[in-house]
Amino acid sequence: MVKDIRWRYLIFHLHTPSNPRIESIKNALKKHLRSFLGVQGLSRAPFKLIMYDEHNKLGIIRCPHNAVTIIRAALALLDSIDGESASIHIAKSTGTLKKARILTKEIAEKLKSYWSELEVGMKKPSQATES
Repeated sequence: MVKDIRWRYLIFHLHTPSNPRIESIKNALKKHLRSFLGVQGLSRAPFKLIMYDEHNKLGIIRCPHNAVTIIRAALALLDSIDGESASIHIAKSTGTLKKARILTKEIAEKLKSYWSELEVGMKKPSQATES
């Protein structure tokens, strides 16, 4: 009897100065994972970019449960997308797509509050020189 694949959903945050499109992210991920794992390794660890929010730079990747560590390691070594410097931070891993979507919304809210707190605490350049 063949067992069904148990999928895991990795929620990631993309750190890059540019705002890449979803197609360029898919191509960069596939190219990078193929170079890291090889064709045979990529066939053992299939992945799919389920969702990407261009505004918050958050996304969801689906992969088999036994390939999570390999996919995480490969994504940690990603250094560019379309010639622009980039890095991926895996924020959470979950077993259902529904939970992944909920967590993505929660992480987006946390990021918004974090950045707004930083903006409030930042001084203007003219204020920094006055002392």
